[in-house]
Amino acid sequence: MEPMTAALIMGGAGVAKGVSGYKAGQASSRAAAATAQYNRGISLLNAKMEEDRGTIVRNINEHNADISLEKAAYDSFIIGRQAIEVEEQTDFDVAVAERQYDIFTAEKRARWGTSGVTMQGSPAVVALADAHAAATNLANIELRGAQAVSKIEQTAAMTIYQGRANFNSAMQSAYLQKYQSDVQRVNIINEGNMNYYAGMSKSYQAQQGATAALIGGISDGISAGVGAYGTAGGFAKAAPVDVFAGTMNV
Repeated sequence: MEPMTAALIMGGAGVAKGVSGYKAGQASSRAAAATAQYNRGISLLNAKMEEDRGTIVRNINEHNADISLEKAAYDSFIIGRQAIEVEEQTDFDVAVAERQYDIFTAEKRARWGTSGVTMQGSPAVVALADAHAAATNLANIELRGAQAVSKIEQTAAMTIYQGRANFNSAMQSAYLQKYQSDVQRVNIINEGNMNYYAGMSKSYQAQQGATAALIGGISDGISAGVGAYGTAGGFAKAAPVDVFAGTMNV
């Protein structure tokens, strides 16, 4: 085989190997970059979904908190109406009792007057006792009514207090869950960025490997071609030098 042909064959084989490595490296680089881009897109999508979920949960909790407060206010109003009804009923009972006492007293005095009994002595004592009993009865009616109203008002106040406590608890839960969602979203984004950078680094390394493979293949091809050229006798052999040639005979 001629030296040049051998050199071309060996050199071409080395270059072909380098080109093949370069193409493989380029394919790996593109695949790694595409995977990194895809994973980043999925990460951003997950982060957006987490943000939307956190917003929805917060809105629901805040809405429930508003409903809880409104319900407490309505329940307190209804209970307050009961207190008004009790007050009105107490006033009515007192008026009835007073009216009954007035009628009872008037009838008794009429009977005493008809029978000739004067309001002195025992009748006066009886009348005083009746008046005391009537006053005591009226006081008891008013006291029971006031106690009932006070109990109802306390229940109304506790209803409002509990409603506000539930409202504050729901609002705190809303803020806390939104905060946790924000933290989760940031973690998703950070993890996605780290994966993206790792993928792009892998792509870059594959690109560098492809370039190195191409350069190495060319270099190996040149070396192999030169070696094959020399092995096939492509380089001229140097003539032997006679060290004694040209010396003078003594």
